[in-house]
Amino acid sequence: MEQHQRGARFGLRRIDHATRWAGIALCWSHATAIALTATEAILRTAANWWVVAWALTAALLISWALLRAVQKGLLRGTVCGGGGEAHPCSPEEPADYDRAA
Repeated sequence: MEQHQRGARFGLRRIDHATRWAGIALCWSHATAIALTATEAILRTAANWWVVAWALTAALLISWALLRAVQKGLLRGTVCGGGGEAHPCSPEEPADYDRAA
């Protein structure tokens, strides 16, 4: 049981790192695509570099979304998984922040 949790934490750390870098790359790619599109619109050039930038942004968005889904699945497995005791993710026992005062 201890080994499984340790491995899950290591896997979660790797996914966190990959998700963070994919998100950073997505933001920069999106900013670059917007800048290239605006530059092309202002200068009326026929370079069409903005197409490549938007394709890269779409690919990074898909990869980030998949990494984020895996990250949430691993997080739910480490936080909500475990023994038979009630935990905050079960519908019968809401999380502390969901409880009324």
